[in-house]
Amino acid sequence: MNRWKIIVLAFSIALLSVVGYLAFSGKEEPKGQDVTQVVPKAKPKRGNGKVKRVNRIREKKLNGEKGGIPPNRSKVKPKFILDDDDEANLNAEQRKMIEAIRAALDENDRKKVLALVQKLQASDEWPDGIPKSIKMAAIEALGWFGGSCLPEIAGFLADGDEEVVQSAIEKYEEALSDLDLSDRERSLILIQASKVIDDPDAMDSMLFELNNMRHSVAVETLKVLMAEGNKATKQVLPEAIEFYTGEENINSPLKLDDWLKQNPDEEGDDEFYGGADPNTSKSATSSQPSNDVSK
Repeated sequence: MNRWKIIVLAFSIALLSVVGYLAFSGKEEPKGQDVTQVVPKAKPKRGNGKVKRVNRIREKKLNGEKGGIPPNRSKVKPKFILDDDDEANLNAEQRKMIEAIRAALDENDRKKVLALVQKLQASDEWPDGIPKSIKMAAIEALGWFGGSCLPEIAGFLADGDEEVVQSAIEKYEEALSDLDLSDRERSLILIQASKVIDDPDAMDSMLFELNNMRHSVAVETLKVLMAEGNKATKQVLPEAIEFYTGEENINSPLKLDDWLKQNPDEEGDDEFYGGADPNTSKSATSSQPSNDVSK
């Protein structure tokens, strides 16, 4: 009897072994499928130091390229071909104004364009009595000459027509996109914009130009923006500072100075970013802000 128990037990063990082997071997790995365990990617950690930034000017120079033609110069010169309806609504004096602007542009006469626009802005009809077509033409003419005409362009930022205002804002953006600007020149334009442009989204975009400045100039610029920037600028400034520095809660000039001590200018930055003195450069604005960040 005991012998039969042993035989049955041995047979049961063998049967279980066969069943287990068949069950395991039946789970074949699908062909072409990587069954390696997939580990979810961890979220990238924020660095303690400065955020890695892309500098358009540095990128061009590292690639062996020259400064290139600034975007606002590469465009086709405005001709001011008006729609029939716009043309029909102009009186004789207004048609004369358009033709005068066209002639000044053909001659690349910046002084004459400035004089014409200044005369326009000083008229009793300014701004609501001036046809939109003339205001748009004037903005395009001023924009052709770059950052030197920004004080006159600023006169269109309070216009009642949103399209006129946006066109004026675009000229500030185009002026900042000039790759040949030094960081000091870029700083002066940004400071001017921060005082007259009331569009937070536009200022948020323009504040990215901080990344094209050496740290010392960017910090001095930020200190001026903290003190003198308008409401729209101050609304987006904290996020811009955090992006530039890579740190949170830098909300005072003193904290900016502390950050600069830990992140001084790199060797060669002075030569790379320096460029011309903004007070004598052709691309400098004719009306300088009271705070000179070039020192």
